Amino acid sequence: MAASTYPPAGSCMELLLADDKDAVYTNELQQSLGEVVERFCGAHVLSQLLPELSAVATLLYGALSIGVQQPRQTLGEEFCSIVRVAKSRSNHVESVGSQRHVLSLACTVLPSYLVARSQSGWNNLSQLTRTPRERMEQQIRCRREAEVADTVNGGGVRGPLLERNMTIGSNVQRLLRRLDWFVSKLKAMRVWLESEAGAASCGFNLDCLQQWGADAHLAAFYVFAQYLHVSKRIAHVQYVFVRKDVMPGLNLSVLGYIMSLRLFATAVIELKRLHGHYRQKMKQRQKQQAESATTAFVSVTVQFARVPTSVVPAKVTSSSCQRRMGHGDADNSRRPRRKCALCLSELVSPAATVCGHIFCWDCIVGWCQKVKSECPMCRQETQPQQIKCVYNYA
Repeated sequence: MAASTYPPAGSCMELLLADDKDAVYTNELQQSLGEVVERFCGAHVLSQLLPELSAVATLLYGALSIGVQQPRQTLGEEFCSIVRVAKSRSNHVESVGSQRHVLSLACTVLPSYLVARSQSGWNNLSQLTRTPRERMEQQIRCRREAEVADTVNGGGVRGPLLERNMTIGSNVQRLLRRLDWFVSKLKAMRVWLESEAGAASCGFNLDCLQQWGADAHLAAFYVFAQYLHVSKRIAHVQYVFVRKDVMPGLNLSVLGYIMSLRLFATAVIELKRLHGHYRQKMKQRQKQQAESATTAFVSVTVQFARVPTSVVPAKVTSSSCQRRMGHGDADNSRRPRRKCALCLSELVSPAATVCGHIFCWDCIVGWCQKVKSECPMCRQETQPQQIKCVYNYA
């Protein structure tokens, strides 16, 4: 293709149609490969190799477009009469080289394969070379060794035979175990990000963030009619028409602008909600700190108030009253007056808590209403409605 010419760029509708056609052909190739594997290896091998079959089918179909002859097109691109191009440094359109094709294909296959295989388990690949009988015998052997180890060690540490059997294996099996361990660490890190760092109470989720990014990429494709997939954006692969009778396609830029507005509104709402949650959390933290400081101050005050009450003898009554009340009344007049532990003065309108401690009515009611609903002496929970007046208390 001449570098000085600028053919019309492929429209969104043509790119979407070509991608759908390629997806249909890729699925048919994957089904054919699955039938071959099931016929020669069995259904159990097919069930373990689904991620590999999908990756191989995509690689085989994509390899058809990495050839020597021009133009390099897939069946879907050929159906829509579009061809892949790239802009050079001089801003001229040129054919896509093999390196860009390989980069685009690798970015398409590798992420999806790694995710699918990590979900299925890497260590399951080590079971493919064994027959069902060998797998059953291995499970029985491991179960018996585990029982023997529990019997010998009292259910504590595994026996050396089981440990040696678990560690024996090829380098490939060790690598698969390490990959499974690495995937488990990534899952634990994701759970930590969503629960601890991301505040699970505010509904933070990585899946929603990933979906928002995919929608933003799709909105950019509708607006600019370029880079339907992230792999094409990384490899800078674009499309142009190769036929002359190009009809004006449907413009989907309006849909892209609408999606952009929706994504922007969603981002603003979520950021506002996260900011409100953060502010509320900070207010709660400050309130807890203030309450803890108040509690510490009150506890110190109560400790100073818990001093033994001094015995103050009552004033001696007149001689006429002593003669009238007799000897017993004289003994009662010499009894010490009780003091309130809160105001450190004589009891006025004595009142008793649930635990039995006596205070002034105003002191204990004010304490329970304004400071804390508990007894200042023994810290037993006491509500204002549980306080009882004490009459004839001497």
